[in-house]
Amino acid sequence: MIVVGMGWQSAALAEHALELVAQSLHMLGASVPDYIAVPDFKNADTLPQSVARRWGAGVLWITRTQLQQVQAACHTASSTVMRHVGVASVAEACALAGAGDGAQLCLTRQVLCGVTCAVAEGDRK
Repeated sequence: MIVVGMGWQSAALAEHALELVAQSLHMLGASVPDYIAVPDFKNADTLPQSVARRWGAGVLWITRTQLQQVQAACHTASSTVMRHVGVASVAEACALAGAGDGAQLCLTRQVLCGVTCAVAEGDRK
């Protein structure tokens, strides 16, 4: 199961998110993610649905607790993100938490115009 984890600044544009996810999938030789995993504290934003719709993927809303539980497995960290949201990694943590058991990062955090994404593979049921 391929899961794209995403984070984004409030001013980020869907077109940049779509471009970043497409680039990231291309880097892996993957064509379609199964899910787009995003932090549930951004649930008022429509950006994740736009990205998921493009690939026919589902949206997984990842709780702050789930984000915290996988921080040790994340490869990148941001002190700015830590100050603002209480975890040091959002995109990687969303990907890992969303991918479920045995999750491993296939692609660490990528950044474009205020959007971050990472890709994980796992045994999500």
